[in-house]
Amino acid sequence: MAKSAGANKRNDENKIGIGIKLTFIVVAILCVIMLVYSVVDSMGILDRNTTAMTVGEDEINVSELNMYYQTVRSNFLSQYSDILLMYGYDYTSPSFDAMACLMDSTMTWKQYFMEEAKSSAEEISVLYQEAQKAGYEMTDYDQTQFDAYFTQLTKAANEAGVNEAKYLKMIYGNGVDRAAVEEYYGKRCLAAGYYETVVDGFGINDAMANDYYVLHQSEYDLVEYYSYNVAFDVVTFTEGSTEEGAPKNTQEAEALTQANMDAAKAEAEHMLSELKADGSNFDETVKQHLEEGVTYGTGRKEHTLAEAANVIQTWLKMEGREAGDMEMLLDETNKAYVVVVYLGTHPNTETTKSVRHTLLTTETAASDATDAEKAEIEAKNAEVKAQAEALYEEWKAAGATEEGFIEMAREHTADSNGANGGLYTGVYMGQMVEAFENWCFDESRQPGDHGIVETSYGYHIMYFVEDEGLKFMSDIKALLESEKYNEYLTAQTEAYDITYNNSAIDRM
Repeated sequence: MAKSAGANKRNDENKIGIGIKLTFIVVAILCVIMLVYSVVDSMGILDRNTTAMTVGEDEINVSELNMYYQTVRSNFLSQYSDILLMYGYDYTSPSFDAMACLMDSTMTWKQYFMEEAKSSAEEISVLYQEAQKAGYEMTDYDQTQFDAYFTQLTKAANEAGVNEAKYLKMIYGNGVDRAAVEEYYGKRCLAAGYYETVVDGFGINDAMANDYYVLHQSEYDLVEYYSYNVAFDVVTFTEGSTEEGAPKNTQEAEALTQANMDAAKAEAEHMLSELKADGSNFDETVKQHLEEGVTYGTGRKEHTLAEAANVIQTWLKMEGREAGDMEMLLDETNKAYVVVVYLGTHPNTETTKSVRHTLLTTETAASDATDAEKAEIEAKNAEVKAQAEALYEEWKAAGATEEGFIEMAREHTADSNGANGGLYTGVYMGQMVEAFENWCFDESRQPGDHGIVETSYGYHIMYFVEDEGLKFMSDIKALLESEKYNEYLTAQTEAYDITYNNSAIDRM
């Protein structure tokens, strides 16, 4: 029996209704899935369960690689922030990571930091696995570094006015909890400790460093000389220029440049002719040629050969160079005729020191601060001074030991090296603020000496560890160790299969 038209219509309407219902069901399911995904993503569950890269048997998930990324990025910005600002980069801007990288213009900053993070993860993973193979376990020092990191973490969270969980999210992103950071930093500490074992195993000693120095003496010895640049202007022709005195064509510009060069050359030759045989009247001669009001200190230089201008380097390297030799040189790069007098070459006697400090920071009033604001800051700084003195006296009363100082620094210093017990090694002149350096390099300074030094940063409770010896010898040892370590790391890394989950990394 045939169906009626009404029945067919109802069937069609039912089909349409079912289609609409199915569509709503699918949309609803997708909404639930998206909601679940959003929650899971915000909790970091996906990141912790998605492998970003594999180094041998070590699977590094997205969350862990992100911690490497944030560490690399933070360290770079803290070290080079001033340079970035000088080149016009606002690293606080959300768009910074998408800008072309200063280190490699083919990359964005994000891409650059990611490549550095991957390299860091590779190296630490290789060292970590090699340490495990060698049966290396954390030393007391390694464990102390680990514990100190979390002490500083808690302190930083408190200072930021947030709990630890929120602070970890602030610095590492979603889904990073205490357990994840402990695993990440534990791996780093074990790798760092094993690194020291590897480097110590190279056996780089004073004799090896001295052998290297003999072969590369010119790179480390200090060369002394006088130099002064008599500059000249290079004139260029600009089509359509209406500036008074501007050259009318290229030939005229070249003629004006040559005239400027001739005048500078004549002045340099005149200065050279007035110098005594040993060049001892160099500064006096230069001053006689300066225009009134021009300030001048001295033309005397003392540094490594590599630090000299190229044209001076070439002249100083000439065979048979003797003290008292003098010459006029054309420096086309710096657009000047250079008057130079060679005084001699000698070993660099600069030394480095090892010192510990506990820093209690003070505040500096802004230039537009009111008298009341200045008074408030002075009162706070007086309290900081009193705290430093009380802490110092407490440490002395407990025996004034280096071990006690280490604990004091770990607990109280505001400096970033608290985990190392406030230790600075390889301290050289020109590296630290003046008052800090003056204390370290006092001729009477002996191991175990201590005191309080005030600088623009605050009050430093000081502990002198030792005079490390000649800086250039330490530099050579560090160079030799670095070369050996790079060879070691390359060989070890080649033995590991390293793969990347680029789709996961690209989403980071």
